[in-house]
Amino acid sequence: MSYETDAVKPGNLKEDDIIIAIMGPTGCGKSQIIDLLTGQPGRRAKDTLQSVTKDVTAFRVLNHETHGSHIVLVDTPGFDDVDRSDKEILEMISAWLVKTYKRKLVLAGVIYLHRISDLRMSEAPHRNLRMFGELSGNKSAKKVVLATTMWDKVCDIAEGEKRESALKEKYWNVMLHHGAVVERFLNTPESAWAVINKLVERERNKSALLLQEELLDLGKRLNETNAGKALYLDLQILVAKQNKTIQPDVEKPQETEKDMHALLQSADKILREAESLRIPLRRKVARFIGNVIGKK
Repeated sequence: MSYETDAVKPGNLKEDDIIIAIMGPTGCGKSQIIDLLTGQPGRRAKDTLQSVTKDVTAFRVLNHETHGSHIVLVDTPGFDDVDRSDKEILEMISAWLVKTYKRKLVLAGVIYLHRISDLRMSEAPHRNLRMFGELSGNKSAKKVVLATTMWDKVCDIAEGEKRESALKEKYWNVMLHHGAVVERFLNTPESAWAVINKLVERERNKSALLLQEELLDLGKRLNETNAGKALYLDLQILVAKQNKTIQPDVEKPQETEKDMHALLQSADKILREAESLRIPLRRKVARFIGNVIGKK
């Protein structure tokens, strides 16, 4: 069945709306699940692992036979977007959450998507998960559904179940301990609505996300929040990794020069992001750049 949708701004949300945010890494199926929930396959999703979600966008599902026009789906970009930095994504998501929380509106739930087709938890999905955990907080875990996607890409269902068990035991154990639940999104409308209904049927949790409480209730700046600190840690880790990347090759000086140039550009980007977040990383990165130049 196809439902009409209406793009909705934070100022047009209502107290009785069931607001559900959909989060996860780029290419995990966020746009796909929204397409199936609205009966509009292919409208937003593309057959690509590149990001198709450029902004935080909310869609109201109109005239659903059970939920009427109260379901609002919030599509969010992942923290591994190739066009924008994690800092920009965090600022974008936090701005939307602040606008809604100022109106005393809280999310009814959050769906976090993860590709079961991934052989292992690589760096980008791991970073997304860590940022999501710091953004939502343990107190809001009861409103979280951890949904695995792309089961149709797994040749052996037993292998998929093995990966799912590993996610529960190693990466999702803290959130599960605090009340999150696991579901499978099987790329069908029925499966998509089963995930939504899992949230709707649960006791309505009125708590805000940790990031909302930190920014408004506690008056913290973005870099002082748990999510902001996690981003700062990621920057530190990136600098440390890059510091080990370039080793001068006397036999290929042009290749070394090229690698150093790319490295310096990346380090400069980190420096600008840290400065805009007002995080005291400037001195460390400046020292790192000096060390790299000194190798030449």
